[in-house]
Amino acid sequence: MQFNEHHIGSNILKQACSDPDAFCIEQAGKVFSRGDIAGSAQHLADFFNKENIPSKSAIALICVDRVRGVEAMIALWSIEAQVLFLDPRQTIEEITTARVNAGINAIYTDSPSFARRGGFGLLPSRDSIHDCDINLQFAEGSHNNNALILSSSGTTGLPRYRSITHASFIDGLVTAGRLLNNSIALPTISVGSLAFGAVLSQWIKTLMQGQYLLSLPLFFRTTDLHQALCRPNIKVIGLPPVIIGDLLDFHGEDCATDTQHAYPHIKTMSSIGGPISPETLAKAYRVLTPGVRNMYSMSGVGAVSLLSGKDIIEKPNSVGKPFPEITVRIEDDNGHMQPTGEVGHIIARPDWREGAALIDTGDMGWIDADGYLFIAGRSAQIACRNSINVNLSDLEQDVKKLNGVRDCIAFTTLADGSADDLIFLAVESRTDATDLRATIRSAISSYRRPDQIMISTHLPRTSSNKISLRILKNNLTEMGGDFVDF
Repeated sequence: MQFNEHHIGSNILKQACSDPDAFCIEQAGKVFSRGDIAGSAQHLADFFNKENIPSKSAIALICVDRVRGVEAMIALWSIEAQVLFLDPRQTIEEITTARVNAGINAIYTDSPSFARRGGFGLLPSRDSIHDCDINLQFAEGSHNNNALILSSSGTTGLPRYRSITHASFIDGLVTAGRLLNNSIALPTISVGSLAFGAVLSQWIKTLMQGQYLLSLPLFFRTTDLHQALCRPNIKVIGLPPVIIGDLLDFHGEDCATDTQHAYPHIKTMSSIGGPISPETLAKAYRVLTPGVRNMYSMSGVGAVSLLSGKDIIEKPNSVGKPFPEITVRIEDDNGHMQPTGEVGHIIARPDWREGAALIDTGDMGWIDADGYLFIAGRSAQIACRNSINVNLSDLEQDVKKLNGVRDCIAFTTLADGSADDLIFLAVESRTDATDLRATIRSAISSYRRPDQIMISTHLPRTSSNKISLRILKNNLTEMGGDFVDF
């Protein structure tokens, strides 16, 4: 994957000019050509120019229509702005906080409701576009301008928001393509919000290579995803672990054998946006596609390791061998190297990036004698109660194995007047709450059981489709939330 241009927009525009009628994106039953995307971006560039946005401003986009969001992003690059995508599922209060913390100059949305409630700028509708020549231009040398503001959870110690230039973003895509052996974009399905870096990267890579992308809405049924995956032209998809679990539930126990998969034509099904259990990954390998894989990555480092193929069966608890271009160290609390097989802090450095420093990933783990990396959990996921340590990651994985549990998360707060941790468990399930509590009680040893539990059919989620720990903790602080004594 090589690009002649070092500006993201220039590469996308080059594809549009080479074959403007080529199909590009399908969304909500409508197919957009490369020329459609470029023409719409030109229309939006005219709109932004009339808004008198200063050059090199930081602009946030909240777009329910992801195609519209991408068009607005390209348009903003023509006035040398940098773009932050915010999730339309966020509250106005959360958006306001992000605006301040990321140094945003203005916010635009395609949602009249959002614009009205938040006082944001409203993007013109696509229906207002008339025939438009593609006259987009990107200033000479602007590949060194900031293109995007990327957000992270902050667990690696990096800033919550960080800017990245066009050239650096492209370099990262090229390196990731080499590490993951997926340099050439293939027809893909996109699931999730553009506020999630992995999803945004997928869109940009696909557009820069002129490939086809099928965009599913933010909220969809498993049946819709199944029908999309059955299309023989689709080859690639990235899915959160919980959605992979939904697909497995959809197909049931006897869907496939080792030689007959539900989606044999899917070359790559990546688990993205959080850890996937070994059981779910192995079952997906047997049932869904042999192309399923689990990538371990983090902000500031990128892809660290990959587990795929027969390694999923032979080393199911691992996240694979670290890539040769990535330095991975296992250190004790004093920064000393741990022996092989001993648990410690996972420290990583992307050696392909000039001047990169070692980063504490915030994860605990070990490397075995064969060089495979294993994750023991987050360093913050060890609770202490009655002088006994409880691994919250293990607790979550054991609860997820129970029938009827779609997803769960465990966290702690300090008990009043005590050094002990209070353990909270939030479970997403449609099972009767009383029955599920009884099931958990019988399956989990007494010293590991939560102090408080919440069972809900839908838990709040982040842009990467992880359960939102921040919202759960905020609700707990403000009004006790929906947790009850276990």
